[in-house]
Amino acid sequence: MEELYNKALNICRLFIGAIPVVTDEQINTAIEQVSFMPDFKMLDKHILKKKLLAHYGVRIQDFQILEGNDRRLPWLKEFKANKISNWNFWTRYKLYLSEQKGYAPAVINQLDEITDRILDNLFNPQQVNISIDKKGLVVGQVQSGKTANYTGLICKAADAGFNFIIVLAGIHNNLRSQTQSRIDEGFLGFDTQYERAYSINSTTKIGVGLIPGFDSAIANSYTTSIDKGDFNSRAANTAGFNFNAPQPIILVVKKKCICT
Repeated sequence: MEELYNKALNICRLFIGAIPVVTDEQINTAIEQVSFMPDFKMLDKHILKKKLLAHYGVRIQDFQILEGNDRRLPWLKEFKANKISNWNFWTRYKLYLSEQKGYAPAVINQLDEITDRILDNLFNPQQVNISIDKKGLVVGQVQSGKTANYTGLICKAADAGFNFIIVLAGIHNNLRSQTQSRIDEGFLGFDTQYERAYSINSTTKIGVGLIPGFDSAIANSYTTSIDKGDFNSRAANTAGFNFNAPQPIILVVKKKCICT
C-alpha cells in the first residue's frame, strides 16, 4: 500500500509541476485528478494530502558565507553566460533528486543556489598557465542536506571542467564505502563494486545512471564501494584508464590518522 501511495504522490507532483510554492488549492486539485484513476480510487485522500504537505513542507536552512574580499574573484556568471558547459552532470542529478528521491522544487532550487555560491568561490578551471592555491570549508549540521550539497557540487565541478576530484570520507572503511555508494548513485551512475569506468551498455547502472539522455555525462573512479575499495597502487594499475583521461576522475578515500 505504501508503494501505491508513493506512486500517487509522484503523479500528483507531475500535475502540480516544478514550482517552488504550492497552494492548498493546487494540492487538492492534483489529488482529485489522481483519485479518478482506477489504480488509486481506494486510496485515502486525507493520507495522500498529508504526504504531499510533508513533501512540499521540506526546507533547507538559510546559509551564510564568510570570505575575504582579497580572495574573491567571481567567474561563474560569465562562465554560464558564455555557455561553455551543458551542465549535464548537474541536470541529471536534479532529475534524480526530483524523480527518484522525491525532493520538492523549492529544495532543489535552494540546493542549486548554494552549490553555485560554493563553486563561484573556487576558480575557473578552464584557465591555463596560472598558479592557484585556494582553500575553503563548508560546515553543515546533522541531517542538513550535506550529502546532496557535496554531490551537487561535485556534479557542477565536473561540468565546469574540474577533472580530478578527491572526497575525504572519515577514517574507517565502512564510512568510506558508504560515501562511495552515495557518489556512485548521485554522480557516477554505476556500481563501482563491479566496475570503475563508465560503459553505455553497462548492466550495473544505478541512481543517475538510470536516467536516459545523459550518455555524455561520463566519469570514472579509482576507488570502489567495497569495504577495501580505497585507493592504492594496484587500483591505479588495473583501472583501465589514467589521470590523463578526458573524463573526470573521482577518488573516495579515508583520511589518514597519524598518532604520535
